[in-house]
Amino acid sequence: MLDDLTQTIETLQERIRTHGKSIGEYESRTRVALIDPMLCALGWVVCDPSRVQIEPRTANGGWADYALLGSNGRPVVFVEAKALSVTKPPVLQTVSYAVSENTANAAKVSYCAWTNGDEWVVLDVFKQDTVTQVSLMREDSAKCALKLLGLWRRSLLDGSLDMPVEPVVDLGPPPNVTPGAVSPMPISPIDPKWTPLTAQVVATGNPPPKAIRLPDGRESVLKSWRGVLLETALWLYDQQLLTRDNCRIHMGPVRLIFSPDGKHSTGTRFHSPINVGNTGIQMEGSVEPDSFVSNTRKVLENFGVNPSNVHLRIGA
Repeated sequence: MLDDLTQTIETLQERIRTHGKSIGEYESRTRVALIDPMLCALGWVVCDPSRVQIEPRTANGGWADYALLGSNGRPVVFVEAKALSVTKPPVLQTVSYAVSENTANAAKVSYCAWTNGDEWVVLDVFKQDTVTQVSLMREDSAKCALKLLGLWRRSLLDGSLDMPVEPVVDLGPPPNVTPGAVSPMPISPIDPKWTPLTAQVVATGNPPPKAIRLPDGRESVLKSWRGVLLETALWLYDQQLLTRDNCRIHMGPVRLIFSPDGKHSTGTRFHSPINVGNTGIQMEGSVEPDSFVSNTRKVLENFGVNPSNVHLRIGA
């Protein structure tokens, strides 16, 4: 199950990288190319009306995109789909379907979800809290699969959502920590290939790192040195630190690292603009590999994040 799900995720990751532009603006294309295959991999065969209702009318008069059906034939999760280009979570719209059903019927729908094919967010209707959140393009495929297992059909048939717990290495008793202090994620002693960003990292002329680990433990696979800065920017955006309004950070007197309009402070356009996900922020991609590392340090320090809490996996 987990291997098949991981393989599906890797296929969808490549599909987004290759066809994201043509898919992005259309909800219908996003559903066919990205969302339907994921639901099928989780056991929700979208063409089987005994498992999934497509665009069911809910008690509030709305139309959900999917209702995932439990063993009693009643919805256990409503799923709201958006186009790949949509990044603002439609939380109120999504929750409203479940709330209206719970008001009108005795059987309670405890969960709802929204997705744009890349982001998958599952919400607990009664606790009004996020159960799990996954980004296919910002996380390793295996970790995505583990997080998404909570939506596996066989675990949801009774309407309850059980999240798997990822096994961790036993590092012994925790060190003494000052109350209120935030500690970086520990690097496993059996894997010494993680190098802090503050170390002497020579990028130019060397192959890129295999992966990056952010301060909250999130890991992403890297294929180029520019990915160091790109993945860090996406993480800062998710932490609500980096925004379109404050992204103009200088790498020199006039050249910018990021910009909402792809222009430097002189008004000249970026030589090689790169979209920072779907954030509406662009990154200048025309710099030396070493600059991607130094610019990453600069951006982290700009937002008060210690660069030593970011690690790169160097080598095999």
